[in-house]
Amino acid sequence: MMTKTEEQRPMAEIVDFPPSPTMRPEQAVGTCLKTRWSQFLGIGITEAGEFEVVNSDMTAERALWLVKWAERWAMGLDEVEEVEG
Repeated sequence: MMTKTEEQRPMAEIVDFPPSPTMRPEQAVGTCLKTRWSQFLGIGITEAGEFEVVNSDMTAERALWLVKWAERWAMGLDEVEEVEG
Protein backbone atom coordinates (compact mmCIF):
# COMPACT_ATOMS: atom_id res chain seq x y z
CA MET A 1 0.00 0.00 0.00
CA MET A 2 1.43 3.37 -1.01
CA THR A 3 1.28 6.44 1.15
CA LYS A 4 -0.09 9.66 -0.27
CA THR A 5 3.47 10.99 -0.63
CA GLU A 6 4.58 7.92 -2.61
CA GLU A 7 1.55 8.16 -4.91
CA GLN A 8 2.52 11.73 -5.82
CA ARG A 9 6.10 10.84 -6.77
CA PRO A 10 6.72 10.34 -10.50
CA MET A 11 7.70 6.82 -11.51
CA ALA A 12 11.38 6.40 -12.30
CA GLU A 13 12.95 4.40 -15.06
CA ILE A 14 14.71 1.34 -13.66
CA VAL A 15 18.11 0.73 -15.24
CA ASP A 16 19.70 -2.71 -14.82
CA PHE A 17 22.75 -2.22 -12.67
CA PRO A 18 25.33 -3.10 -13.56
CA PRO A 19 24.57 -3.71 -17.23
CA SER A 20 27.59 -6.02 -17.31
CA PRO A 21 28.98 -8.04 -14.38
CA THR A 22 32.54 -7.36 -15.62
CA MET A 23 32.26 -3.58 -15.82
CA ARG A 24 35.16 -1.58 -14.36
CA PRO A 25 34.34 1.46 -12.16
CA GLU A 26 35.18 3.89 -14.98
CA GLN A 27 32.79 2.06 -17.29
CA ALA A 28 30.01 2.07 -14.69
CA VAL A 29 30.43 5.81 -14.14
CA GLY A 30 30.40 6.36 -17.90
CA THR A 31 27.16 4.39 -18.16
CA CYS A 32 25.64 6.54 -15.40
CA LEU A 33 26.58 9.67 -17.36
CA LYS A 34 24.41 8.47 -20.27
CA THR A 35 21.22 8.47 -18.19
CA ARG A 36 18.83 11.34 -17.66
CA TRP A 37 18.59 10.95 -13.88
CA SER A 38 17.35 13.92 -11.89
CA GLN A 39 18.90 12.56 -8.69
CA PHE A 40 21.99 10.42 -8.24
CA LEU A 41 23.49 8.37 -5.41
CA GLY A 42 26.83 6.65 -5.97
CA ILE A 43 28.18 4.17 -3.41
CA GLY A 44 31.60 2.60 -3.64
CA ILE A 45 34.84 1.47 -2.06
CA THR A 46 38.02 3.44 -2.80
CA GLU A 47 41.36 1.83 -3.68
CA ALA A 48 42.34 2.42 -0.04
CA GLY A 49 39.32 0.40 1.10
CA GLU A 50 37.33 3.41 2.31
CA PHE A 51 33.53 3.55 1.98
CA GLU A 52 32.47 6.58 -0.06
CA VAL A 53 29.14 8.08 -1.06
CA VAL A 54 28.61 10.72 -3.75
CA ASN A 55 25.16 12.20 -4.21
CA SER A 56 23.31 14.97 -5.94
CA ASP A 57 21.21 17.45 -4.00
CA MET A 58 18.92 15.26 -1.88
CA THR A 59 18.06 14.69 1.74
CA ALA A 60 19.49 11.81 3.72
CA GLU A 61 15.96 10.38 3.87
CA ARG A 62 15.71 10.40 0.07
CA ALA A 63 19.11 8.74 -0.24
CA LEU A 64 18.02 6.03 2.20
CA TRP A 65 14.80 5.53 0.23
CA LEU A 66 16.85 5.01 -2.95
CA VAL A 67 19.10 2.47 -1.19
CA LYS A 68 16.08 0.57 0.18
CA TRP A 69 14.43 0.58 -3.24
CA ALA A 70 17.64 -0.79 -4.77
CA GLU A 71 17.76 -3.47 -2.08
CA ARG A 72 14.20 -4.60 -2.87
CA TRP A 73 15.04 -4.63 -6.60
CA ALA A 74 18.19 -6.71 -6.02
CA MET A 75 16.21 -9.21 -3.96
CA GLY A 76 13.42 -9.39 -6.56
CA LEU A 77 10.85 -8.12 -4.06
CA ASP A 78 9.56 -5.30 -6.26
CA GLU A 79 8.38 -7.88 -8.82
CA VAL A 80 6.56 -9.90 -6.15
CA GLU A 81 4.53 -6.85 -5.10
CA GLU A 82 3.57 -6.08 -8.71
CA VAL A 83 2.22 -9.62 -9.21
CA GLU A 84 0.35 -9.72 -5.88
CA GLY A 85 -0.85 -6.08 -5.98
